[in-house]
Amino acid sequence: MAASSMMPVDIYIGGVEHAILHLLYSRFISKFLWKTRAYGAAAVEHDSTVSSEVKEAIARRETRGARNGEPFTRLLTQGMVHGLTYKDPSSGRFLRSDEVQTEKGNVPRVIRTGETPTMSFEKMSKSKYNGVDPGATVDAYGADATRLHVLYLAPPQDVLEWDTQSIVGMQRWILRLGRLVDTACASSARESIVCALNARNKWSKEARETYRHTHVAIQHATESLEASFSLNTAISALIKLSNYLATVKDCEHPTFGFGLVCLVKMVAPMAPSIGEELWEILIQSKCLHNLGLVDTPNSRIFAQSWPVLDASALKDVSAT
Repeated sequence: MAASSMMPVDIYIGGVEHAILHLLYSRFISKFLWKTRAYGAAAVEHDSTVSSEVKEAIARRETRGARNGEPFTRLLTQGMVHGLTYKDPSSGRFLRSDEVQTEKGNVPRVIRTGETPTMSFEKMSKSKYNGVDPGATVDAYGADATRLHVLYLAPPQDVLEWDTQSIVGMQRWILRLGRLVDTACASSARESIVCALNARNKWSKEARETYRHTHVAIQHATESLEASFSLNTAISALIKLSNYLATVKDCEHPTFGFGLVCLVKMVAPMAPSIGEELWEILIQSKCLHNLGLVDTPNSRIFAQSWPVLDASALKDVSAT
């Protein structure tokens, strides 16, 4: 019964090169067991030890997703990571990094001949000398900046062309988030967000626009995580929200603090260390308490719920 209540699996996530055989094995075994009634709705149909509610739940699960013994409801194949590859233009031989002179602003040169190497992005491998040490990258830029960079470069199913130098963009964004939190801590909210919502008709245009931008970001980030798994578009939505919050003038209005709190909550799954640190700062500064958004002083960010979308906030303020 345990297998019947858990099958089919919600999603299979695997590398595009490995998924083919994995799917063949899993589909063969799952279909064989399903057809022999080892699991599934038919397996528990005449089992008196299984309640009717459980039988109905198993039947619903089987019919809403994969049918006929298919093991997975959804498939997500991850794209490959490609690295910058250098080749000798004369021989076509792959070049090691120490055989190429690469100075910022200058065209790369083959050290031995002075020629310009042939450059392309290809699948990372030892033979092509185009691999990147993740440990060295984390040491240089930080784990959260590296993780955000990987997620932002491309959708998970596409080829990712690795570019170490652009990680600094994520480092700058993390610093921007820190400055926004400092601003919220220095500008104590005048009242809780609940009290402010009760007087929503008295809000300024900026306050209404801040609330709208917050919920547009919640909508886009939620859809990206739940439906498409395009984490790059989720991060893009959060960057847009942070850029808007940086322009808000009335930082004491609860909508500013509320927007920032929602932003930190949504950043946390993709940048857990930064998210936890920013959350702790918000707690210690009483910012969350003033907004009426946290009850316990030692609350952790991963004990918080995901922001809830207020569809009424999505209306364009300029149209009113």
